[in-house]
Amino acid sequence: TFMKRIILAALLLCAFTNFICAQEKDFQFSFITPIGTNGLSSGQTTNKVSVNLLGGYSYGNTAFELGGLYNINTNLTKGLQIAGIANYSGNSMNASQIAGIANIAKKGNTPLQIGGIANIADKVGGLQLAGIVNVAKQVSGVQVGLVNITDECDGVAVGLINIVKKNGKHEFEISFSESLNTAVSFKLGTDKLYTIFSGGVKYISSPTEYAAGIGFGTHINWNKEWANQIELIGYGLTKNGSFDYDGVNMLAQLRLPVSKQFSKHFKVFAGPVINMTITDKDIINENDESLSPWTMWESDKGDVNLKGWIGLVAGVRF
Repeated sequence: TFMKRIILAALLLCAFTNFICAQEKDFQFSFITPIGTNGLSSGQTTNKVSVNLLGGYSYGNTAFELGGLYNINTNLTKGLQIAGIANYSGNSMNASQIAGIANIAKKGNTPLQIGGIANIADKVGGLQLAGIVNVAKQVSGVQVGLVNITDECDGVAVGLINIVKKNGKHEFEISFSESLNTAVSFKLGTDKLYTIFSGGVKYISSPTEYAAGIGFGTHINWNKEWANQIELIGYGLTKNGSFDYDGVNMLAQLRLPVSKQFSKHFKVFAGPVINMTITDKDIINENDESLSPWTMWESDKGDVNLKGWIGLVAGVRF
C-alpha cells in the first residue's frame, strides 16, 4: 500500500543518513538492528541509552541498554545491560550484565553478571551468578553457580564443582575414624571455600555399610606448615549394604582437624568430629550396630531417631 511504501522509504532514508553520519548519540531505539534510529550505522555508533524492542547491535553503550531478546556491543560497554536472552560486550568498563540465559564480557572488568544459565567474563570484581555455569579468567569477588571455573581466584567460588586452575585446591584425602572406618574424599575450590566429595565404608562391625556424601569446608593457615580446617559433610548411608530403601538414613559431620604439611603434595591431619545420625525409626533394626561404639546424646521423639557423639578422624592428603 501507499502507507507501507512511505514507511519503508522513511526507514531507508534514516538508515542511509545514519550510515553517512555515524556518531555518538544520547539515545537510540530499534525494533531489531538495522531497523531503528541508528539504521545501518549502528555498528559504528556509541549510545548513552539504548532500547531494543527485540535485539540491538552497536559499537558501544555508556549508560543503559535494554533488549527484549539480546544486546550486542562490539566494543565499549559501561553502565548496565539487561536482556531477555543474552548480552555481549567486547570490552566491559565496569559494566553490569543481567540476562535470562547468558552474559558474555570478552574483555575488561565486570562488577556484576546475573545469567539464568551461564556467564563468561574476563575479570569479575563483584558477583557472578548463574543457574548452571560461570567462567572467568580472574575472580576477586564471588562466583555462585552449579559449576564455577576460573584461571585465578582471589575471591570465593560457591557451587557444586569449583575449578580454580592456578593455585586452586585439588586435594585427595584418605581418612580413618570410628564411624566411617575408611573414607576417600576429593576437594575442589580455594582455601577460603571448597567443595568436598566423599565416600566411605564401615566394616569393623556388622553389617558392612557404605556412605556417599558432599560438603563444604574452609582451610585456615597458621604458617607455611600448620593449618586447621572447618568442614561440614552430609552422608547418605546404606541399609544392609544397599541404598535402595524408603526413608531417611544420614550421617552429618562437623570436622575440625589440624594438618601438618610435610611437602608440597603431602599432609597429615587429625582432629575431633561432631557426629549425628538422622534415621527413620521404620528402618532401624534392633540388631543393627551403630556407626559409633558410644552415644553421647540421643533423641527418640517423633518418627526420627537422632544419635550424637564426638569422635576422631585422622588421615593423609595429597
